[in-house]
Amino acid sequence: MILPQAMRAEPVKELLTEPRAVRVSARAPRWAVPLVKTSLAISDVALTLLSFTAAFYLRHHEAILHRTPSGALTWSREFAPYAVLLPLVVPIRLLLLRYYDLYRVRGEFSFIEDIARVFRATAIGSLLIVAATFMYRGGVAYRTFSYSRGLFLLDFLLALLSMGAVRMLLRAGQILVRRRGVNLIPTLIVGRGPEAALCIQEMRARPELGYRVIGIVENGPVDPSSPASFEGIPVIADLKSLPEAIRESGANEVIISDPNVPGEALFDVMIQTGRRRGVEFRIAPTLLNCLPSKTEIDQVGSLPMVTLFRSPLSSAARLAKRVSDLIIGFARPGLLQTGEGRDGRSRLSVLQISHDARGHRRRQAPRVSTHVHQGTARLEPW
Repeated sequence: MILPQAMRAEPVKELLTEPRAVRVSARAPRWAVPLVKTSLAISDVALTLLSFTAAFYLRHHEAILHRTPSGALTWSREFAPYAVLLPLVVPIRLLLLRYYDLYRVRGEFSFIEDIARVFRATAIGSLLIVAATFMYRGGVAYRTFSYSRGLFLLDFLLALLSMGAVRMLLRAGQILVRRRGVNLIPTLIVGRGPEAALCIQEMRARPELGYRVIGIVENGPVDPSSPASFEGIPVIADLKSLPEAIRESGANEVIISDPNVPGEALFDVMIQTGRRRGVEFRIAPTLLNCLPSKTEIDQVGSLPMVTLFRSPLSSAARLAKRVSDLIIGFARPGLLQTGEGRDGRSRLSVLQISHDARGHRRRQAPRVSTHVHQGTARLEPW
């Protein structure tokens, strides 16, 4: 009984290529991508400072630096009110660029979409800078100083042009590098249908998309009569052994192109793979009948894709979210209190709560109340 089983298993095993055999060795060191991102952030800091100072010079035609009698360089008297805003300007610019995913160097990209993201990041960043400026006004030292609105408009235009040009140069460099087989995402495709063939042909013809198909995964048991490759790509596993194939082959992305993939089996594979490995699952539009709620419509070249269960917040992002929740929670916002006034009208008042010197809570008189009478309402001081 044991010998026939072993003899039957050998042909099937020979049909499959070992997942470790299709593993692509890194053509660039691991520190290359972090170095590119760090360099991009440093260039953004420099461009932010340059745009702001250049906007000041174009608007006022005054010196930015001043040399003291002792020989030291300080901010000039004219630029000093704007210099105190730099600790606000730089973080706002960087956070907005990070929010719009402009530090991503992985996967597909579009020049038009990058320009649109740079425009949104710089425009919203400039609005936040203006709001912070006229609320902060340099603290106490420049409380009565009148800031130039034209300067912020020039700063927006200079930041948009400079940061947009840097992104275009970065993308052009990525295209040249990817055409040489560097910075490509190892990808597995589930299925052998026409969608799989289309994916392989598109990614093979356009390496600038950033993908390299390294293996095919069969949906279901491997058929001994099926060829050992598809469109020149070796078959390395079936759907049940997909988690192991991902680990062995070093794949970072899985594209499901077979419309007959069971939804439960697919989700089991995702759970076994785990989110911490950074593997993304994309699904062809023919499988819309089994889509969960957490999806994202995307496009790889001319191929529509649906990203399933994108990775959650990173550790730093979760920590920042928790800290902000605690700060907002301990802020103890004002409470609303309703009641009836002496004249019989309904009263909605804002109740402020504070603490005395011994730490006990005490109520303060509300500053504003709302009177409601016959369908009308008005605000009046308490």
